[in-house]
Amino acid sequence: MVQKTLRVGVIGLGLIGSLHARIVAECANAQLVAVTDLREETAHATAKRFGCAAYTDFRKMCDQELLDAVCICTPDEFHLENAEYAAKKGLHLLVEKPLAANGDQAEMIVKHAEQAGVRLMAAHVLHFDPRYAQLRDAVRQGRLGEPIHMFLRRTNPRTNGRRLGGRVSIFHFIGVHDFEMLCTCMQSRPTCAYAQRVSKVNADIGCEDTVMSVINFENGAVGVIELCWALPENTALGINTYAEFVGTDGVGYVNIMDQGVSIITENTVEYPDTLHWPEYNSRIQGNLKEELHHFVTATLAGEPYVTCLDTAVDAVRVIDACFQSIETGLPVKI
Repeated sequence: MVQKTLRVGVIGLGLIGSLHARIVAECANAQLVAVTDLREETAHATAKRFGCAAYTDFRKMCDQELLDAVCICTPDEFHLENAEYAAKKGLHLLVEKPLAANGDQAEMIVKHAEQAGVRLMAAHVLHFDPRYAQLRDAVRQGRLGEPIHMFLRRTNPRTNGRRLGGRVSIFHFIGVHDFEMLCTCMQSRPTCAYAQRVSKVNADIGCEDTVMSVINFENGAVGVIELCWALPENTALGINTYAEFVGTDGVGYVNIMDQGVSIITENTVEYPDTLHWPEYNSRIQGNLKEELHHFVTATLAGEPYVTCLDTAVDAVRVIDACFQSIETGLPVKI
């Protein structure tokens, strides 16, 4: 008998974990069985809202509930611990980006999943954005020829840097999206990284404003990634990204700024998110929903996931090298 519903638990109820819980609860072929958060009040409030069980210890949830899979939405440094325990319980894993805090831990997560015989999907949401997905597919299909270079930009208002700086790096918070997509489109292993950091606006909190990274690949192609979270605090553009792929037979672009919607009042100009998790018609829509629905459906059907574990691990390895490059001032082999 084919299983028709995937029983899911969510570990970590920050912004992304809360969205995971809601989307799973709204998914027709999934059941939100339980949620876990160290904040007891948050766990119980979420459980009450969606009619599921609440825990403050993810191990107890994995031990006591009848689950098929878990969404791991905790901070990066806890991913390995969460994934190892859940895998040993026979649970399939959806792990939020980045896959782990560093490359060694990322490889260990993959190893634990393989040894336990469970499925593992890296949650890289750009693969569910139709703009990036079409560029990716054009590259994979060979329509643009062999890779020559790729440039990616991702910028945020300085409020993110000042809110998160010191707790999470710009690489892990916003940059990993682009590092993973770069590795995907280059279709080759990264060999070297050189990164430079500027800190002026956020210098008082010891946090970078901008990081520029150059990455070399085995096939001779080169990638450049610009990351910035120093835009003015009144910047309405919460999501401002760009990608350019140049190949031997063509070029592809992604350019996302105002997203096609403007909300203007006498005092403010707002460009609402239409990309990742917009809410309309009383439900969460967008890329994150598509990602979670894909995980549920592909897991139930035993089908391959859209995202690739090799590029998820490579992305973290490149970030490791970028950190080392900033410290030494020199290119670093990967």
